[in-house]
Amino acid sequence: MKQRFSGRRLSAAQFAVAVRGLRISPRHLELSRAALVDGVSTSILAAQAHLTRGAIDRNVRRIYETHLARLDAPIEWREVRLTVPRSMAERFEAQAAAVIAEHEFARRIEVALSLQSSPAQAVGGKSRV
Repeated sequence: MKQRFSGRRLSAAQFAVAVRGLRISPRHLELSRAALVDGVSTSILAAQAHLTRGAIDRNVRRIYETHLARLDAPIEWREVRLTVPRSMAERFEAQAAAVIAEHEFARRIEVALSLQSSPAQAVGGKSRV
């Protein structure tokens, strides 16, 4: 079952950053904003707009996932959308997964080291090694 995005919220500024560069019609952009920023149920929006809830959910999911991706990515990373043969896409996805895993591992080590040194600095002002 696909994850539903009910309860997921973004501020107006977060929404503006998340949709930057995405190709979404103004109508769907407005509906997605109502769901993510204003908290309106996608069921209600679908009924009012004479669309299926799935049509609205797809755009909401796409925008929210873009928000999460941009939130976690280092500043020097770029978002790229490609249309390539399946074999090339599989190689690219494998490389991207490896780089992301390395980034996550490095980030976890950084957090662990900062947590490890924080209590020592709070107690004596100097870290013990």
